[in-house]
Amino acid sequence: MRDDKTHFGFEQVATDEKVKRVAGVFHSVAEKYDVMNDVMSLGVHRLWKRFTLSQTGLKAGQKVLDLAGGTGDLALRMSRMVGAGGEVVLSDINASMLSKGRERLLDKGIAGNMRYVQANAECLPFPDNYFDCITMAFG
Repeated sequence: MRDDKTHFGFEQVATDEKVKRVAGVFHSVAEKYDVMNDVMSLGVHRLWKRFTLSQTGLKAGQKVLDLAGGTGDLALRMSRMVGAGGEVVLSDINASMLSKGRERLLDKGIAGNMRYVQANAECLPFPDNYFDCITMAFG
């Protein structure tokens, strides 16, 4: 019989229990996630994201998937890079984070070329070779 255990912090938990615990953590921090990133990285995460965007080579009309995209930092900027003819899919496993990202992007007027998909990055609901670029900042 297989012992399906994995790490969660400093304890061993059942693999399916870890998924629930991770979801609970992100549900609880969704409203303050951006502030937490600023504090924990001393703002350096903004430089990392800027660098990531500079390396994508994105052009108008391309399709992009932002995995574990949470509150949409990368998706916001990529939406502008691909323009009205492009498509950005903001995907996150956590409904609270995805909802916060959608709310945030809509508040900034980003709507026409955005889609929001709640999905596990380990089993994505997209066809092979659909995207021109895939990003993941903190997944």
